[in-house]
Amino acid sequence: MPEKEIIAVAIVDHDKDFFQKSLALLQKEKDIDVCVKYLRSDSQRETASAEAATNDFRECEPKVLIISQMIIREALARNLKSIWHIRDNVPSTRVVIIFDHYNEESALIAIREGVRGLYLRSTGPSQIVSCVRAMASGGVWMEESLIGRAIEEFSKLYKHVESLQPPTKKHESNLSLLSPREMEILGLVSKSYTNEAIGKTLFISEKTVKTHIKNIFEKLGVKNRVEATLVIVRSGLTH
Repeated sequence: MPEKEIIAVAIVDHDKDFFQKSLALLQKEKDIDVCVKYLRSDSQRETASAEAATNDFRECEPKVLIISQMIIREALARNLKSIWHIRDNVPSTRVVIIFDHYNEESALIAIREGVRGLYLRSTGPSQIVSCVRAMASGGVWMEESLIGRAIEEFSKLYKHVESLQPPTKKHESNLSLLSPREMEILGLVSKSYTNEAIGKTLFISEKTVKTHIKNIFEKLGVKNRVEATLVIVRSGLTH
């Protein structure tokens, strides 16, 4: 029986009790490795601590980042970019924000920023392991009512999808502008591969995948992955 893949986790918090209890639960799991542990205890040393956490983060490349909303808010207010932007060093990292309190607006903003885990501190740390496993497997973690609101908001945001234009011969001819690597990536896009999956398949970084996809859209003259897929399907080059 194959061994479980190790889930690397980073936890960055300000609440000592929640931090310690969550850490204890996570460290009991054989397939979870908490490779970054940062408890903010002294605001005067926060910049140095944040930089140290960022360096550790780069080294361990966690699958899941658990971070306090308060720390994010204070870091942004004080322009301590490192503490929030540490995830940019590992784009495939899934982010869970621990909310002491949240309203729909702040939660939806987090979702728009790519966050897929919203964990209420009042829940206690008992579900933190389940949350990490859900996030690591590509799922989401948030209240059911919030999921409904998120779907409603994003359906408004992406109504333009209904006006997708069918590909034309010009779009098809633009395929000749793509490099062999871009064609390879477009083929994977047409098979519904995520950026992360494309990166792993081609042994390139997710950031590089995003750059290639942006270039593909520009060369083909399309707006999104759906339209790009329609172009290559029309061409008959998929298999």
